[in-house]
Amino acid sequence: MPVFVGAEELKEPVKAGNVDEPAASGPESTTGEDDDKDENRLGITPFPIIYYTPETSLALGGGVVFTLRDEGEALETRPDNLQVMTAYTLNNQFFLMLSPEKYFNDQRGRLFMNVGYLNWPTSFFGIGNDSDIDPGEIEDQEETYTDESFMIQPWLMHTVIADLSLGLTLDWKNTHVQDVEEGGTIDQEDLVGAEGGVSSGLGPVITWDTRDNLFAPSKGSWHKAWAWFYGEWMGSDFNYDYYGLDLRHYRSVSKESVLALQGFLALTSGEVPFYEYPTPLMRGLYEDVFVDKNAVAVRAEYRFPIKIFGGERWGGALFGAVGDAFPDATSTEDFDLKVAGGVGLRFALNKEEKINLRLDIGVSRYGVFPYIMLQEAF
Repeated sequence: MPVFVGAEELKEPVKAGNVDEPAASGPESTTGEDDDKDENRLGITPFPIIYYTPETSLALGGGVVFTLRDEGEALETRPDNLQVMTAYTLNNQFFLMLSPEKYFNDQRGRLFMNVGYLNWPTSFFGIGNDSDIDPGEIEDQEETYTDESFMIQPWLMHTVIADLSLGLTLDWKNTHVQDVEEGGTIDQEDLVGAEGGVSSGLGPVITWDTRDNLFAPSKGSWHKAWAWFYGEWMGSDFNYDYYGLDLRHYRSVSKESVLALQGFLALTSGEVPFYEYPTPLMRGLYEDVFVDKNAVAVRAEYRFPIKIFGGERWGGALFGAVGDAFPDATSTEDFDLKVAGGVGLRFALNKEEKINLRLDIGVSRYGVFPYIMLQEAF
């Protein structure tokens, strides 16, 4: 699935295993208006998109951020904005995403959404979590199909107290499953969602945010819990529930080094479409090899500066993770934990905002996987 540059984490377009809201807009450029004038101020910032993952190969694209402030609005306030992004990968995958964001009630309220289209040839490896499987067997199990989806996902949030926000979120997606391999698992077995369909769910969300930086925090926490309830009452072709919990904490180890921790849990129940099954998000595992109705992962990363080339823009990272996909949320009997880790190199494209370009090499018993991304993994 595609990565959204300019978001709070490098992420997939809104799939029930990895969901996040768009971030505040990036660096602004203006169209020539004098910032001191008491008039509407429009900012237009184009940016390139380039990344590499094992699932996509090289991806190239671009986007633009439009920002707008009203008359007399201070530059310190977060502006209303619209992000437009598109990219194409060497695996013939394509996405187009529009992410508008609106602030109201003295910026205590926030409405933002993802509206997108993707045509995404991808792989299916079956459902399960057998850690003893050989990498060669994984390749033998692989079958391909194309996920063509239209999606709308609004999030309405309001700050209750300084760091606590409550809100409501909707997840609507119309998926077409195409180019299925004849005689494969999707073609032959009675999988929920084998012919695609509409998923439509509504639910609450709560966040707690004390981070000192949006892109690369050095201290504080960011916690989010949310749920979607899908059913005929929402116009959904599938009846199921999704519960997500994302807990992150950042601690300064020294003046310039940071320890970042994340715990992620996704639980589902009901008739979940196979393409919405969660997977443990771990660098060093090929995405979606291990999927089931539930998934959990714990990740840690140590980030530190590297004084090379006479500059202060370089950094490194050591990371590790354990996680699993599992069928029964009421029992640990079917747990079969996976372990992955690796090393990374960072280069600060924007030192003041801490926006980094990163190269990571993830390793597990299933192989060695390179990643080139913008922003930290979490």
